[in-house]
Amino acid sequence: MARDITLYPRKASQRELSDYLKSLGFERCDHFWDWPKGTLNYFWFEHKDFKSIDGVSADIFPVSDEDLKITENKWALHVRNIYSASWHDVKMLNHVLRYARKKFGGTIKGDYGINRYAPLWKDESTPISRGLSAIYQKVEQQISAVKYSLPEPSIELKPSNVKIDKFIEFANGLDPARVIYNGLVPFAVSMFEFFFSQSFQVLIKYDPFALKKRNSHKQNIDFSTVLELQNEQRTFESIIAEAFTFQNLNQLNKAYKEWLNIDVREILFKKKKIGASIRYLENRIAEIIQFRHGIIHHFAIDSKLTKADYIHILQAIELAIAEFIHFIEKRYNIKVEVA
Repeated sequence: MARDITLYPRKASQRELSDYLKSLGFERCDHFWDWPKGTLNYFWFEHKDFKSIDGVSADIFPVSDEDLKITENKWALHVRNIYSASWHDVKMLNHVLRYARKKFGGTIKGDYGINRYAPLWKDESTPISRGLSAIYQKVEQQISAVKYSLPEPSIELKPSNVKIDKFIEFANGLDPARVIYNGLVPFAVSMFEFFFSQSFQVLIKYDPFALKKRNSHKQNIDFSTVLELQNEQRTFESIIAEAFTFQNLNQLNKAYKEWLNIDVREILFKKKKIGASIRYLENRIAEIIQFRHGIIHHFAIDSKLTKADYIHILQAIELAIAEFIHFIEKRYNIKVEVA
């Protein structure tokens, strides 16, 4: 579902509409839609303070013979974003239309009626909530995709006689699907690492404790890194994060304690039901990370790892992320949105 609104200007050339969009920071792009020949496609996205989720697409297109009667102008301006777009995205969508209409005149037609703009809501988001929401949603989408894509077992023998249980277990262990489940363990850990690494960078950019520490922080960096910072190819936060390994709980905890005064291990030191067992979440995450280490460095394939076992690994990671998000929401009095 999306917001689709079109301005039919009273008087505006393709060039004038194009220059107008460029003045607002729009950039040329390709489009999947099959637009009429001569259409120019543009896109806007605000990276600063994580203001955009979807951005705004804008298309300057030649009007059809049927629609030419609206204003008798040959070119029209179509703007669009999806319903999950941020408040800032929708505000920009309205801004494009409102000021284009003031500049070129004309009639607006779209999802909200004639000469009506997209409704805005009360925005209670912050840079931290928007940044963490984007990270959280990305990880959740990938976890869901992995769950959906997991292959079913090729061999699934069920014991019918206690005497042959060991043989059944041995036969099931030859299932090639179990190799795939093992191969996906590093991917599961990478999602955990990505979430906590990226969240760390968001938090230290805005947290008062971290900002104060930055004023006295000393770190040697080479000249190429200075150039990357100057060209906005790197951020100060990413350089600080590079000093830590986020797939190691001790290193992860050290980063958060030093820069944010947050004890992640304490947050995760809770009993949770994972699969059929109740475990301390911190211990389970440590085991999963160690499991990944064995696969990567020693090719230690566990032939007993089933599809259900792998899903329980993903469940543990989701629970860890959810506990952390719950803590952050209370600490900063924010709401992290889940798609």
